[in-house]
Amino acid sequence: MPNPTLEERVRRLEALRAIDALIGDLARAFDAGPSAEALLPLFTDDALFRIDRYGDLVGAAAIAGGVAGNAEQGFRWTLHYLVSPKVTLDDDDAAAEVDFMLWEVATAASGRAYWIGGRYLARAVSVDAGWQFARLELQADLISHYPAGWSPKPDALGDA
Repeated sequence: MPNPTLEERVRRLEALRAIDALIGDLARAFDAGPSAEALLPLFTDDALFRIDRYGDLVGAAAIAGGVAGNAEQGFRWTLHYLVSPKVTLDDDDAAAEVDFMLWEVATAASGRAYWIGGRYLARAVSVDAGWQFARLELQADLISHYPAGWSPKPDALGDA
């Protein structure tokens, strides 16, 4: 966009900040149980969530329910760090290609601890309610069991 107006520049900056917030909301929804209620508004009604080679969920309701339901058989506790977003806005600023990295610690339903790393590729779209994911794809590069497991926080930092 050659020589954008101030209004166009502000609109683009607001879109970029809203997409950053969408990514943050995704991490918090994953780590809140995961919470179907928190996940539902993050996806379009016809969204696709491709979970590496483990399957697809289609539609906001199926994604929210499927991710939340996974806690019983998949990962029951997670801590997501979604970092280094790269956002490429469409010319009309109404949609964007999004690429961000994942670093995660998790506990499986089996009680085993895991390190998980990879990236998410996404399509975000602006709708009346704000920004949502129309497509989200996890490309996991690392899903590694951590045999030592997680330890509780020490009572004092000097005991770490």
